[in-house]
Amino acid sequence: MEPTFLNNIIKKLSGRNIFLIGMMGSGKSKTGSKLARDLNYKFCDLDLLIEQASKKTIKRIFHEDGESVFREIETKCLNEVIKFPSLVVATGGGVILKNQNWGILRQGIIIWLDIDSQIAIKRLESESNNRPLLDNKDIHLIYFDILNKRKELYAKADIRINIFNENVEQVSELIVNSINKEINQ
Repeated sequence: MEPTFLNNIIKKLSGRNIFLIGMMGSGKSKTGSKLARDLNYKFCDLDLLIEQASKKTIKRIFHEDGESVFREIETKCLNEVIKFPSLVVATGGGVILKNQNWGILRQGIIIWLDIDSQIAIKRLESESNNRPLLDNKDIHLIYFDILNKRKELYAKADIRINIFNENVEQVSELIVNSINKEINQ
């Protein structure tokens, strides 16, 4: 992307944070890192922050403390993250489940990475043991159950990026172009 184009977007963003939401396997972490580099922002993976803050893996939090405790920690971490400007934040797929989190997310630009379900499932098949919600379960069944429960919430995002076979660089470019349209309205 042309530097002048990117500099104009960065200037218009004025340090506003960007939150990536979407289903597990949608590429939020990989895309977020690339997007942060493109925009000269810092990158924050909320799940990694949760693990650092709790000194436990996500999987361990789910197994030992339950999903509700995980969601509380997630909200606390999100509250801390919003204090810093110029961040691209890769959220966990369920961050959108708590109304309180929407108040935080709305302080930035919310981007839904809406990945083709079959592509996401293919990605998840190789890493399902790192995903507590998929642990020893039928990935197809669980994925579509979760997606159906969350789709309306994801649709509240400021920007929706449909992902099929694009690579990280292409998705980042789609996001930058969409942000450009959004902030120029």
